[in-house]
Amino acid sequence: MSYFGQQEELGMEYRRIARRLDDLYAAQLGGDSSVYTRQRIGRLEALQQALMGCPGALSGE
Repeated sequence: MSYFGQQEELGMEYRRIARRLDDLYAAQLGGDSSVYTRQRIGRLEALQQALMGCPGALSGE
């Protein structure tokens, strides 16, 4: 896979995660205060940071 193909794939993954996070944030605004939702948001935010070049985010650093 070429460099540009990899960048496009990373961009698509980033946008997919952003959409999922938007849905979870909306659920929180709607009253969802469950631990499960907060954990999902935390994991997706860490994954998003890792995609942006901060791999330590996945280990909680």
